[in-house]
Amino acid sequence: MPPTEEPPVIMNNSGFRGCRTISQHLNDLKKENFSLKLRIYFLEEKIQQKFEESGDDVHKRNIMLKVEVESLKKELEEKQQFLDQALLTAESLSNQNEAELQRRLEERQEEIIHMQEILETKVQLLQEEAELARGGQLSQQALADKDRLIEGLTQQKHSLSLQLEELHVKVHHLSSPAKSTEREVSHGESRVCTQMQGLIYT
Repeated sequence: MPPTEEPPVIMNNSGFRGCRTISQHLNDLKKENFSLKLRIYFLEEKIQQKFEESGDDVHKRNIMLKVEVESLKKELEEKQQFLDQALLTAESLSNQNEAELQRRLEERQEEIIHMQEILETKVQLLQEEAELARGGQLSQQALADKDRLIEGLTQQKHSLSLQLEELHVKVHHLSSPAKSTEREVSHGESRVCTQMQGLIYT
């Protein structure tokens, strides 16, 4: 029974520039393996047909075909090892990038939480000053300015809360990072591509 071609490899790594993607490299290896399997299959079919014939020439031809088949099998085995190693390396590098992205997102979360705390303190101080001012001699314009400042800081705090929620979502869904985080891992993606090229073309 002739071999069937394996489905192409589809990887979720976007943003590779200036080089072929990892999935293209892996799919090229799969195609080469499939081609070798077909050659082996048809050669073995020829050997079987020759065995049904007779004569010294046929016997010699069978030996040559067997040698060629063994050579192709060895080449196929080497290609398969390349493919397996490439898949393992791609998975490993993908996990490393994912861990680095999560670390950076968590650092950003900490920064936003710190900014929220500072804004909260400022809002509280301004509210206290405004309350004291209402019992003193400050003008209505000064009070209005303080109220506007409090409102602006409160809106900033709300905006930071939304950013923090978005980061929480990204940390838990690293398999599909948003465009705003792709710039952070572009260097890592380039390193993945370079290392994969070195693996496949050595």
